[in-house]
Amino acid sequence: MIIHKPFYYIRHGQTDWNVEGRYQGSKDIPLNETGVTQAHAAKSLMSGLPITHIYSSTLQRARVTADIVNEELNLPLTGMDGLQECNFGVLEGKLRPSNGGISESWRDGTTPDKAETYIAFTARVFTAINEVLENEGTPLIVAHGAVFWPVHTHMQLGQASTLPNAYPVHLSPPIGDIERWTLTEL
Repeated sequence: MIIHKPFYYIRHGQTDWNVEGRYQGSKDIPLNETGVTQAHAAKSLMSGLPITHIYSSTLQRARVTADIVNEELNLPLTGMDGLQECNFGVLEGKLRPSNGGISESWRDGTTPDKAETYIAFTARVFTAINEVLENEGTPLIVAHGAVFWPVHTHMQLGQASTLPNAYPVHLSPPIGDIERWTLTEL
């Protein structure tokens, strides 16, 4: 369960491993030139929003994205290990197969060797997000593609569960009898 409070979310900018189709997971892969450009574009989109604090994964691709966005916002920025990408174990650094890879089977309980289970990953992500949402104000969370998967499922968003790189969204909790959260693209 995620605390019912609105927040902003952005996936990190592009990396070379995104382009190559490699499993990044817990590997600390830097942004590429396109990723830096994407983060600067996101910074412009987020200027003037009522964000009060930024919380970021400690992996550099997310942290650098957060730092770039924060050039405009000038807000407190907190790194959180709980927002890190899933550890994909022996798959990290390997190319994803053309059929999309392990995403669905992993979510259904098939865990690659030495990888984090989807259940443990979801618990970690929800704990971190709830820790963020327990604070005052409207936060921005800067994290990863797979971090958004369990959030997407829990919120019953209906759109594709993978966000593009450096694509900021606003998430609003259900109102009244509506059980679904609302995702607004910026």
